[in-house]
Amino acid sequence: MRQTTTSARTHALLFFMLVSLLLLQPTLAATGFTNQQSLYFTGSSSSVGQYYQDAISPNIDVGIELCGQGPSQYVGGLYALFVTGSGWQYVPVTYSSSTLAFGQTGSTDVGGGCYRTTDGAIFVSPSKLTTPDPDIMRAAFPGQLWIGYDSSSPNPGTISNFVFGGSNAELKGSYTITRTFDQSTNDITISTPTITFTTQSGSFSKSASDTTFGIDDTAGRHMVIGVCDDNQGTACSDGQVVTDSSSFPLALSTGLSGVTDQTGPITKYVVDNGLGYDICIGTNLQVAVSSISPDPVYYSQNLTIQFTVSNPRDTPTESNGGNVDVTTDFDVELRIYPVGQPSNEVYATNITVTDLLVPDGSTTKTVIWPAIAHSGNYIVSVEADIGDAINECNEGDNVDNNDQFELKPITIPTILIDGDATRTFNYSNVPYNVKMHFENSDGDILSNATVVITEENGLSLTAPTQIYNRSDNGDAKQDGLRVSTVVTFLTDDAGNASFTFTPTYNKLYLPQYGYTDLDNYIGNYSLYYTGTQSDAEPFRFVVKGSVYTNQSFTIANTSYTGPYVDKTLTQETMVSQVMDFIYQTFAAFLDTVRG
Repeated sequence: MRQTTTSARTHALLFFMLVSLLLLQPTLAATGFTNQQSLYFTGSSSSVGQYYQDAISPNIDVGIELCGQGPSQYVGGLYALFVTGSGWQYVPVTYSSSTLAFGQTGSTDVGGGCYRTTDGAIFVSPSKLTTPDPDIMRAAFPGQLWIGYDSSSPNPGTISNFVFGGSNAELKGSYTITRTFDQSTNDITISTPTITFTTQSGSFSKSASDTTFGIDDTAGRHMVIGVCDDNQGTACSDGQVVTDSSSFPLALSTGLSGVTDQTGPITKYVVDNGLGYDICIGTNLQVAVSSISPDPVYYSQNLTIQFTVSNPRDTPTESNGGNVDVTTDFDVELRIYPVGQPSNEVYATNITVTDLLVPDGSTTKTVIWPAIAHSGNYIVSVEADIGDAINECNEGDNVDNNDQFELKPITIPTILIDGDATRTFNYSNVPYNVKMHFENSDGDILSNATVVITEENGLSLTAPTQIYNRSDNGDAKQDGLRVSTVVTFLTDDAGNASFTFTPTYNKLYLPQYGYTDLDNYIGNYSLYYTGTQSDAEPFRFVVKGSVYTNQSFTIANTSYTGPYVDKTLTQETMVSQVMDFIYQTFAAFLDTVRG
């Protein structure tokens, strides 16, 4: 029992000592402001206040910490970047006093080889000072500061030693910068930035040309802007201190040459006061289906698909490029597959694009597909540059697979006339054995379908063809009696129907009766059929790419008078009886006419 108590006390003591040691540890050291502070803009959208000055609410008093360069260094904060071949471009924005540019770090290592000024020994400048050497400008803009240092003087004049403070020396805010690459000059042109100032309560934006908040040499509000390989300004091909907003648009060299669709893509950064904004130098192929027609498409119709391949300039930032010509041929793959089944494609083809695609250029291609597939909803998917022939800034927007169409089935009839697969009757006014079978293009049997055969302006016992006189608003006109004979029947479970059929035609249409001008009064003769499935969907047929709801019969010889071949007719007994009734009707007609 005593051992347990001693063990518990020992553990409690060790825990207390560990917590005490942790509390005594110094704040993690790093180059930048002491305590790794970020400073808010102290003004508002109507007043600059004291810009980013420290020790002004809500900002605390800060010093500068420098790591890896030894003790007792003279230090200050600057907007800066390094231009290869030209050296450092910088604007000092902190000071030690009204006469001294830099403050001195101490001799005590605060951890990790880092040394600090005392808080209060450095001021984040709200003013322009010309007595220190170099001149001090206002810390007027957002940025991540570089820490400049000198081992011998608080007024070094020229500064050549820098360490990036980054987020540990941050003046809160950001920039919106429109930027564009010109392949002919290899320059990046930068438009007037928009500055976003971050306050403790929010943020607001002003143009860099704003007379109160923007760039102004007299007021000491400068920017350091460059085109760099990194997002902080360590390695830049071009850059400068901008003292007047009239410098915009500002063209800066990328240091590149011979850029094509086979080089890169190359990422550069427009760096403004230590804050980097990327721009990709390269192509940016995109593809989009522009039209699918017709939709719905019926089985065996031609489906026309148009798609556009483009090289859009990714304005306003060009983070995705589109600023380099596409001169190399590449392939676009087009695929068609059922919705949700990309592996079950019913069609695939490649189209080679040979067009020059300048920035913002495009070309439209057309693919025609005979829609031979099962009915349903389908996806058209197009993908640009499937062979990776082009080096692009963004490969993620090369596919468009969001476009759908519907493929509908058509009616597939099998028609036998006296045993022959045809829709042509040899002669008029002769009985034929007709067998009809109906499926659709999916192979579904069309059972219990309603089929209607219509003969227009054929012979009719009920009302023989006639031309008669009538008045129309007092005018005498001639008109004709139009006749339609309609035959309706249902298919059986197997989609079949068999019957005797006699196409009558009308000999008044023959040349010797042309004087009647019959077609002008009643229209032409026609013989066709329509149908409706058991689900009430009409029959549909495709002829030469067009969709119809009827299908025609023809008669090869409309003036033949015999001899005729003997045959056994379907339902011959009943048909013969009915034809006898028709004969009786004809005989009665003759008796009536002759008196």
